[in-house]
Amino acid sequence: MAEYAIELGDIVMEFDGVRALDKVNFNLKKGEIRGLVGKNGAGKSTLMKVIQGVYTQTSGKLFFDGNEIPHTMSIRQREKMVSMIFQEYSLAEELTVAQNIFLNFEPTKNGLIDDAACVKKVKEFFNDLGITIDPSTKVRNLSTGDMQLVEIAKAIIRNTSVILMDEPTAALDAEATKKFFEFISKLRDKGYSIVISSHHLKDIMATCDSVTVIRDGKVTLNKNIGETSLEQVIASMLGETAYRHQKEKTTKRVDRSAPILSVRDICSKNRNVAVSFDIFPGEIVGFAGLKGSGRTEIFNNLFGIDPVAKGEIVMNGKIVHINSPEKAIQSGIFLIPENRHTQGLSLMHTLYDNMLLPIVSKLAKGILVDDQRGKTLVMDMIRSLSIKTPSMDTKISLLSGGNQQKVVVGKALSSHSRVMLMDDPMYGVDIQAKLEIADAVENFTKEGNAVLFVSSEIEELTEYCNRILIIKDNRITEEYEDASQFTEDGLMTAIQ
Repeated sequence: MAEYAIELGDIVMEFDGVRALDKVNFNLKKGEIRGLVGKNGAGKSTLMKVIQGVYTQTSGKLFFDGNEIPHTMSIRQREKMVSMIFQEYSLAEELTVAQNIFLNFEPTKNGLIDDAACVKKVKEFFNDLGITIDPSTKVRNLSTGDMQLVEIAKAIIRNTSVILMDEPTAALDAEATKKFFEFISKLRDKGYSIVISSHHLKDIMATCDSVTVIRDGKVTLNKNIGETSLEQVIASMLGETAYRHQKEKTTKRVDRSAPILSVRDICSKNRNVAVSFDIFPGEIVGFAGLKGSGRTEIFNNLFGIDPVAKGEIVMNGKIVHINSPEKAIQSGIFLIPENRHTQGLSLMHTLYDNMLLPIVSKLAKGILVDDQRGKTLVMDMIRSLSIKTPSMDTKISLLSGGNQQKVVVGKALSSHSRVMLMDDPMYGVDIQAKLEIADAVENFTKEGNAVLFVSSEIEELTEYCNRILIIKDNRITEEYEDASQFTEDGLMTAIQ
């Protein structure tokens, strides 16, 4: 009996002469969870697509359960051995959970689909794994976390023993992520072999049995979790030089003689608790709170999405009346929203169009737009943020998540705002993109501007912020003047 569910030997994958995978060796034991990590563009998705059969390797060998897989084997044939869970859901929202799970291979009775048999089988499967989802409910009524569990059930109920997962927790909050990994551990205990590609390294270290790091198409680390550390994984992802740069932190003094933004007892139609705070030039202030605590709601007040009904917003000593996002931008406030796909970008348009959208009126040249000036501005932003794109005319949906997020940051910078509201700006992007976004924010504040920063990762608040405000039930309950002195455990306790 073979020890490994999957074995890859010296896999090379080339696209038009460019080597995306360079002699990669990768093994997955039976009943093992292996983390697959690396920067955007490192080769993680390419590797999983080779395993799945979407790509046929240029050279090298691939084995399932000890048997070599011929190049001629189709994706349909491989689906009997390996399932792929993508970041974007593929569920039909108007169908029930059971109907989605058995879609296209429904059990029949007398020539008709046997819905009762579908529901019964799903109930048995869910009960065995401790899932409390009703198989008869429509998918549109589920939480995002439960949708992810249905996606997994849809894949493995068809008797595949190997599951590949590409950023499975990208859209999940902390509680749903915890539930997800508990479920994954149960699958491992039942003998499933699982590969998880994720930017959330702490989850990988806490849940996986082993980890493989890919950098520039090559394996740079391949160890059991007990034989490595988070620091070694990050260094393997970035390279030692980049990692040393990441660890360097500078202490910055903030001049608090005059605030750039003062918020005085503001409340709104949808948030009826008054809050007040100041933010000073050159400062990054963190809003720390659980999801639903009111962090995003305060941002919506300041950006005119939910306009202030009472109280005052003061920018540089002058009261401003913000009743729309357009008015907020004119006043020098720009929001980087929580969801870049639905709120921050127009996915059907190009990088160029997205970058210039907030300032198109400023580029007016008579009744036309000064295209040359616009191209110069966009090229400057591509260079300064290290955005990886074939050209400025590339459709934004074709860029990696990290590069899409850098475009959202670029929009804020190009608007010449004085205060940037950043709502979880680094969620779902790799370590390298985080560094580049952090550098852009640092340069922004060095010019006398300020940032309000929200993050679902506690360590980002202690790492990037000068000061932290604790948010609970739409209120600011505590203030910590020196964020660098705050431990992650202490901050986690404070926000509960």
